[in-house]
Amino acid sequence: MGGHDRPGGQRVLHRGQPGGVRGGQGGVRGGAGVETEGRRSVVTIAAKPAGKERSLVRDRDFQLFWGGDLVSQLGAEMMLFALPLVMVSTLNASGTQIGLLEAFYTIPFFALPVFVGVWQERRARRPVMIVADLLRGALVLTIPVAALLDRLSLVQIYVVATLVGALTVVYDIAARSYLPRFVPDASLGSANSKLTTDQAVSATLGPGLGGWLAGISSAAGVIFLNALGYFVSALALLRMRHREEAQEQDPAESRNLRRELVEGFSAVFRNPPVRAIALHAAIYNMGGSLVNVGFVVYFVRDLGMSQFAFGMVGVVGGVGAICGALGIPFLFDRIGYGKALLVALFFGTWAYFLLPAFAGPDSAVYLASAAGFFFGFGGSTAGSVIAVTVRQKVTPPELHARMNATYRLISFGSIPFGAVIGGVLVDGIGARETLWLAPFVLFASVVPVATRTMWKLKLN
Repeated sequence: MGGHDRPGGQRVLHRGQPGGVRGGQGGVRGGAGVETEGRRSVVTIAAKPAGKERSLVRDRDFQLFWGGDLVSQLGAEMMLFALPLVMVSTLNASGTQIGLLEAFYTIPFFALPVFVGVWQERRARRPVMIVADLLRGALVLTIPVAALLDRLSLVQIYVVATLVGALTVVYDIAARSYLPRFVPDASLGSANSKLTTDQAVSATLGPGLGGWLAGISSAAGVIFLNALGYFVSALALLRMRHREEAQEQDPAESRNLRRELVEGFSAVFRNPPVRAIALHAAIYNMGGSLVNVGFVVYFVRDLGMSQFAFGMVGVVGGVGAICGALGIPFLFDRIGYGKALLVALFFGTWAYFLLPAFAGPDSAVYLASAAGFFFGFGGSTAGSVIAVTVRQKVTPPELHARMNATYRLISFGSIPFGAVIGGVLVDGIGARETLWLAPFVLFASVVPVATRTMWKLKLN
């Protein structure tokens, strides 16, 4: 199901101290503050100049950035589908060994973000992204080569998965921090909508395209295409004309890593909109894990629905995600970011009650599940576009990397707990009962953003 900042790619608000968060060594510059007018609270944002809105369709740098991202995202989705097939067909891997693959890939998403954010803060992001793409391409390329030479091993796959996961953390944090550097504030919503659409399109087309290509060639050949996708992304970044200057440091001033880590956490926890987004995302992703674990067991094992039907439900959900990503800018331009986020989350929560609603006939189960994922994915993806745009707008540019790193640590940290709890619940009370419980967890994620402060959020 759709979620917040999924590894590989959703993402709110409560009142802070009036006057915002002070900078210097004592905290974060800029940020968001709360002005009090009688009994009403109105958030005002001290942001960088909005810049002139321009058409991203004719922006060469954004087109290169966007196209490269789409190619690499699509390749990554195809690889996530094909790599387990390689393990089973070539190495006769067990279910536990395949499960370890995901564990090795996701470990860096929990262990590295904060430190990567501090490391990147004084560096130009574009070169970091190019190197990360080239290294990911080279690492992934070793798998089809080893398979061709009949030298592939589980150890190699696990090492590659861990290193590619780590480089993906580096790339994703740099990309989220780089985008506001060359896209004006006025165009950020549209830019994030297009990039989120990349994720939705890739999640929709990637598994199906990967399965088709694996059928006419081999799963190793699909992984080879993923490596090429990373190289194409690096080439697109190399052709961008925008150049970002690294932040200069006074030679007499040594870096205080402890202070910089504290400032990264402050950029989330002392900035009301970002803090609420992070709390919302952590709860929402935990509920999403319950859906992920419960639905596959209920739909395939308990109801005996086919794997093809399961895949088609995911495709319908992907179409909903594309609609949400493309449509939400029209909504927040008209009613504002805070109200639009709550509208998006309305669809991203209640829709999942449709998943356990029917136990038969098959047509009713399929239609209800497809509708649940269409509206659920659409709402959660639309919320993702809004939330990442708000985070970029209310955070000072010099803190983007550390803010994104801390945010990802919080939002991803709840995923393994949700997965473990989901497994225990499925075994203990049943998959259908777990699916009835999951939407209530998703509804709980709305609490941090369902405030007057969020309703009145204004972005300059």
